[in-house]
Amino acid sequence: MKPVVRYHYALVDDLISREEFDALIEKKITDCGNLADETAAALLVVKDLGRSHVKIRGLRGKSSLFCFYAKIIAFSGVTEFDRQNGEKGLVARLTVADETGQVDLVFWDEQAAALEETFEIADVVEVIGRHGKSARDIMPLNLRKTCVDIDCVMEVKERKAPKRVDLHGLIISLADPKPFTRKDGTSGEMVSGLVADSVGTARLLCWEPSVLAGITPGIAVTVSGALEKEGDYGGREVVFDEETMLSPAEEPPEIQTTALEALVPEQSVTVRGTLTRILPAKPFTRRDGSTSWVRNLRLSDGSAEVPLVLWDDEAKRPLLQGESVIIYNAYVKTGRTGDNEISLGRGGALAIVPHEGEHIRVQGTVLYVPQGTLLTSPDGSWLVDTKLPHGTYAIMTGFACGQRLFSESEEVLEYDVKMIKDNLEAFILSL
Repeated sequence: MKPVVRYHYALVDDLISREEFDALIEKKITDCGNLADETAAALLVVKDLGRSHVKIRGLRGKSSLFCFYAKIIAFSGVTEFDRQNGEKGLVARLTVADETGQVDLVFWDEQAAALEETFEIADVVEVIGRHGKSARDIMPLNLRKTCVDIDCVMEVKERKAPKRVDLHGLIISLADPKPFTRKDGTSGEMVSGLVADSVGTARLLCWEPSVLAGITPGIAVTVSGALEKEGDYGGREVVFDEETMLSPAEEPPEIQTTALEALVPEQSVTVRGTLTRILPAKPFTRRDGSTSWVRNLRLSDGSAEVPLVLWDDEAKRPLLQGESVIIYNAYVKTGRTGDNEISLGRGGALAIVPHEGEHIRVQGTVLYVPQGTLLTSPDGSWLVDTKLPHGTYAIMTGFACGQRLFSESEEVLEYDVKMIKDNLEAFILSL
């Protein structure tokens, strides 16, 4: 692979493997009647994958590099500093913005010294860069002026100080605890997730997992003493720590949703609707060699029908056509056809909305199959959401809505050996 083509691959290396990228380049050259060279074909492949340019809000992606347009709104000036080896160094920052947010471009030494003579406030630039040490810092590898028009606020946004708040929220999702090491060398665990209230959705960070004791996704809570702050690229973050207290609430908060006909690209939204088409999940290889998944669906809410793309774990969830869902903190972008498209990956969540069903009590066996997790019994099989191990014999009580059982309680049973023998004998005789 040529160096320049490797550079283009770095814009999408979190989506496909290098081998897949090379294959797409060869196909693109063939489709163009061999009139496009390798570099031009690579540019077209990157565009097809939606990564030719991203918005500032989209810089949280996992690719090695990214490319975006932004307007210069502030210049820090050039500052001299002493390095640890005693040499002098220079550093400067350009604050740039688009309609979705602001970030700082950090320049060092010769690059920093050349900024005043090269760029001016209100210039629109094309940036190709990577993340710096801070999540809000971008290390530009290439910067050039463009004629692109960007309409954004020309004032540097002042970051609000974190504040303690009380809220009535709904716990949308909770990840497994992850270990971390404090500055004093002691260890602890943190839990990340998503919470929603009447204001909207917020990223949840819990540094004291004991605060969440007895709390699972789908439970409404009353929270006091949470720390609310602005995320690295905008949006809200809610932090639970040792000063936070929460308890289950009787009623969930009223959560605002956006109609599909009112979607605006480059925004995060919460929507609800019905799944009208479901295609199989497809695996792809990430740059670290791991396998992930993507899945294409269609979502309708009566006002419009739009494409829906699920990534990673959400793509592997068992879903049924006709089911009603709420999709929290999804990202709206312009699809390949020019229409709005909803993308749901890390930081978002999909919840299935139960409709009217029959309240039942089922005694059966939990089975993990390619289609999902089933509770199967002589009376039938239902999709269930459970953490019980494969092969567990259990009783579940809840609402059966079509092929899905929304379990309210679970009871693990010991296997009835006599019943198993009787069932085997009856099965053999039936043959």
